[in-house]
Amino acid sequence: MAKKINYAALFTLRKDGRYQGSYTDDSGRHFVYDRDPERLWHRLNDPKEEKVITFKDIAELWKEKKWDTYTDGTKASYSACYDRAIKEYGDMPILEIQPHDIKTSLERMRDRDFSASSMKAQRIVFNLIFQNAIVDEHMGKIIRINPVAEVKVPKSRKPAKQREAPEDDIVEAVRKSAKTDPFGLFPLLLMSTGFRRGEALALRWANIDFKAKTIKQDRQIIYRGTAVEKEPKTENSVREVPLLPDLEKHLKKPRGAKSTDFIFHGDDPSKCMCESTYRRRWLSYCKRMGFITDSPEEYKGKNGHTYIRHHYKPSLTAHVFRHGYATLLFEAGVDEFTAQRLLGHANIETTRSIYTHLRNSKKQESLNKLREYVQGQIDVKE
Repeated sequence: MAKKINYAALFTLRKDGRYQGSYTDDSGRHFVYDRDPERLWHRLNDPKEEKVITFKDIAELWKEKKWDTYTDGTKASYSACYDRAIKEYGDMPILEIQPHDIKTSLERMRDRDFSASSMKAQRIVFNLIFQNAIVDEHMGKIIRINPVAEVKVPKSRKPAKQREAPEDDIVEAVRKSAKTDPFGLFPLLLMSTGFRRGEALALRWANIDFKAKTIKQDRQIIYRGTAVEKEPKTENSVREVPLLPDLEKHLKKPRGAKSTDFIFHGDDPSKCMCESTYRRRWLSYCKRMGFITDSPEEYKGKNGHTYIRHHYKPSLTAHVFRHGYATLLFEAGVDEFTAQRLLGHANIETTRSIYTHLRNSKKQESLNKLREYVQGQIDVKE
């Protein structure tokens, strides 16, 4: 006859009437409780299936730890990449994912005509998810190799789309609105300095040297739920640009304004503009200028009448005017290296790409004019 096991003697009886046992795994020591000591013994000693860590597990860990540290723009960029990664590898055991799988995933994007920047963003998200798992206190004991490290982004079949500068009629309209429109100075400053939106919003009156006719850029505003003022991303972003006559004519420091006051602000000039205020003012400006698209939608009110609800969206972004400044530099004959410094590009290749695009555009315009001229001569003779 088998000897009966005294299960109660194997565990610690707590004051709450539960027995306490424990086990240790790669992530540390874990305590298990039960009011029945025999059942507790079986819970600890019967063979159990080992939990399989999936890609979704480490992806959710990354999102939980890191997501709120990113700007709204970065979140928008990463969101689709995150969803795509979960859809493709969510249930796959993490230790089974190899560099070949990541490479295949990016190649599938290429075959579906994704741009190089989209594939690059996807690789970044894959890399961030794995890297976060590797340095995690618990996951790092299981995952020690990042399969993304050796994978390169494939060449896109779809040429990178070059952002275009605003048309001449828009440029002229912006210049005219600088004096009359409540928010007209903002797009004129963007177009006259090449500053990014956050760089322009961070400007204080102390940044303007009216005697030397220069504007110094050394801060930026980013939105992370609230507005945050911080140093620029790269050293090249800190720069000094000329105060052009067109902007100087409209850029007037208000009487009583302090040097530390923001040029563009909400109710309090000592505080930077919040995101909701900026979006509201930009949308209102675009509406007044006609830089808008509308997607009207019919709906019925409680009285049974049909109404139209308008969904307005700006047709221009602040970044378009930065490209307008790059075009201005090109047309003025400013060399690529000087343009790089004025635009705050970290890499000369970025500037060179813009200049190459502008040269090709000008060349095409000239060829079109030539064709029109020759066709006109033929038409006259016939």
